[in-house]
Amino acid sequence: MLRGDSLNPLAAAVIGICGTILAATYTAHASHVAAQGGWPPPVELSSQSGDGTSRGPDLAIAQSGDLHVIWMEPEAGGVTFTVYHASSHNQGSNWSYSVPLAPAGNDREQGAMDVDQYGTAHAVWIEHPGAFELRYALLSEDVWQGPTIITHSNYLTREILSPDVVTTQDFVHAVWSETNRGPAGSSRLDVFYSRSEAGGLWSPATTTVETHDSSDGPRVATDQAGDLHVVWEESPTTTPHSIYYISGTVSAEETIWSVPVTVSEGLTQTATTPDIAVGSDYWVHVVFGVDVENQQYVQDIYYARFPVNDPGLVSATLIPGSRVTVSQQLPTFASPAVALFGDHQVHVAWNGWKAGDNWDSDRIYYAVSENGGGSWSEPVAVSPKDSRPDGFPSLAADGQFVHVVWQEKDPPTDQDIFYTRRFPIRITFPLALKAF
Repeated sequence: MLRGDSLNPLAAAVIGICGTILAATYTAHASHVAAQGGWPPPVELSSQSGDGTSRGPDLAIAQSGDLHVIWMEPEAGGVTFTVYHASSHNQGSNWSYSVPLAPAGNDREQGAMDVDQYGTAHAVWIEHPGAFELRYALLSEDVWQGPTIITHSNYLTREILSPDVVTTQDFVHAVWSETNRGPAGSSRLDVFYSRSEAGGLWSPATTTVETHDSSDGPRVATDQAGDLHVVWEESPTTTPHSIYYISGTVSAEETIWSVPVTVSEGLTQTATTPDIAVGSDYWVHVVFGVDVENQQYVQDIYYARFPVNDPGLVSATLIPGSRVTVSQQLPTFASPAVALFGDHQVHVAWNGWKAGDNWDSDRIYYAVSENGGGSWSEPVAVSPKDSRPDGFPSLAADGQFVHVVWQEKDPPTDQDIFYTRRFPIRITFPLALKAF
């Protein structure tokens, strides 16, 4: 390698100038990323062009760090929606072309996915072939297998909503809400459950618990032992909505559900749209939005943590600085999402707008706790400040990066799926000056 003191003065000066320009350019870029809290400008994942609608992204991460995203998008040249998938095998640096999971035909909505310990991706979604069906497919050697039907119901009597899926060593588990219409048009949502061995038959759908109120938006996670943990929004007719939690003990023969616990106990305002994660230390982490009294469309984000073996210890606390106004242009709530890395690093993302943002245009906000929810970073905006509302965040963490996807609306009709990741901020640029 050439040394600077072996060059003639002119060459050394040229190299020095070029090096200074390169360092300044790299430093400027790094400074821009650092100013955004480590979040670079997002990239679009959805494949439709023009005034099309892509919606409902869900992100999952494999143990290898591979990323998978599904969302709903109109079929090419069509009006019915189908499930699209894209993946990244280098921590989000590059993404595959998006491809549909299932053949063209029926209208589809509300997908969710998970990746098992072997790196196989599993997806569920709702399909409308003249009724409601919950369908499932798995990704094997980069080819989607299926889909198969988990359960189906009649439009007039029962509706299927808000599915979620999680994998354990022996099973794939699905939860969802299903409407049970009663006399005189009355109806109530219950949380239903089914499971299968990967690629096998699904068990008959069963109700997890009877609450006698409406139970919507279930989210499911698993612990190291392969047992299940579910949260949802409970909607009594006379009191504010609450967040409920149950656990499911999984055996070869059946899954047995616990008595519900109120995660939002002690809060007097309506609690909405929970999400859940469970650490390898058997602690449960839950986030949800809470209405602010006498402030329409304003929500705070709350966090709760408790041990698997004693959910009665739950106590929900406010994430400082999380308050947002929700624009009502995409989701009608802050829709927080949670992800873990290790046992104590908790990542949360949600949508809304704050003072200084464009009026009525939600952004994606993010905060992290490095000590299991004991304290939180100052929330930062992940998505750009513009007139295009953002919502429905989904996130994952791999120890090096935090990955977030969301839905963006470009009024009046265009909607797209975007992705960004958080870079480490521990970067310094020592500059050695030498007289030639």
